[in-house]
Amino acid sequence: MYEGVFSPIPDPGAYLARLGLNPDDYRKDLHPQLPDSPSAYSAPHKKEALDILIRAHLFNIPFENLDIYDLKREVSLDVEDIFEKIVVRHRGGFCFELNGLFCALLESLGFACRPVAQRVLFEGECPPCGHRSTIVTLDDGKRVVCDVGFGGPTPLGCLYLDCTEVQRSGKLSFRYERRADGLYRFIYIQEDGTEMPLHLFSDQEYNKIDFVSLSVYMSRGEHARFRNERVLNRMREEGSVSIQDDVLRLHDNGRLTEIPLPSYEEKKAAYIKYFGMPAESLTDIPG
Repeated sequence: MYEGVFSPIPDPGAYLARLGLNPDDYRKDLHPQLPDSPSAYSAPHKKEALDILIRAHLFNIPFENLDIYDLKREVSLDVEDIFEKIVVRHRGGFCFELNGLFCALLESLGFACRPVAQRVLFEGECPPCGHRSTIVTLDDGKRVVCDVGFGGPTPLGCLYLDCTEVQRSGKLSFRYERRADGLYRFIYIQEDGTEMPLHLFSDQEYNKIDFVSLSVYMSRGEHARFRNERVLNRMREEGSVSIQDDVLRLHDNGRLTEIPLPSYEEKKAAYIKYFGMPAESLTDIPG
């Protein structure tokens, strides 16, 4: 019944192209020792390869919950369904979709990875596990965390899990803290030095099938954020662009511009212009 959550990526090359990466160029630049191949894609299992993938993902595929909020629809975590939505129809998704599909891509590229469930700490003292990310063990044995589906302050590449020092990614700073109980806290360091805890999680592998029930709660639960609030986010060179509370927020090199979007037509135009979703993929979104 749930076999689809374990399925492989239908077409890794199409996924790489969706990320704005020419599949052959990505393969040759990062793995030049491999012979030419029209169908087999690979990458060296190094941080640099992951950073390229993560940055491309954040810049090209939006975090969005239109299916959940506007259509009141329970999203599918079957890999083929997510692939059709994100790669074929050029939509986005929320964390269980985005990081689920990304993990499947990494598996297809030969990375040693495992999914983990996380608690989002700014949602309360002890919130339910409502987020998914991926831990990858690189060829040198070091572990990094990959996240392309948070929709908040997020690194533009992977970060070393077992490093307690501050790690800079893009214009933002983060650090990991290993607690006495063995759990990890992921902390965002704001410009004034104030620390904002983002995630709490174990480094133990979380079975993919168990994300189904978490996804159902986060999309259908009475108090779940994504059922009660429309949220979109995408990275750009000049800064992030987001929609929350029907307000478009444009971050432009430290300057914030807010534009109300009171009508459906204005929101749809923003989905197309700022989040790269084609009009034909939005025909079922109600006005």
